[in-house]
Amino acid sequence: MSLEYYSTALVWHTRRGGSAKLWGRIVPLLDAPPLAGLRLVMVEYLPEIAQRELQEVAAPRHEMTLAEVAAVDAFLRALLER
Repeated sequence: MSLEYYSTALVWHTRRGGSAKLWGRIVPLLDAPPLAGLRLVMVEYLPEIAQRELQEVAAPRHEMTLAEVAAVDAFLRALLER
């Protein structure tokens, strides 16, 4: 999945790592993003195309809750607004 077409994204998978992107600035991620104490297996957050899914260890993949979306947005701002 190319993040080239999106201004905001958080994509991370256990086996592949991922990237965080906000306003065109991108940061590679080797470890799971620290989101509200969740033990993540994957997260795919691309709000421009309404892709908002995550999966925790030993749980099914699901549509993100409003609290999870807020945690992702806060993580992106903290990481990329510096």
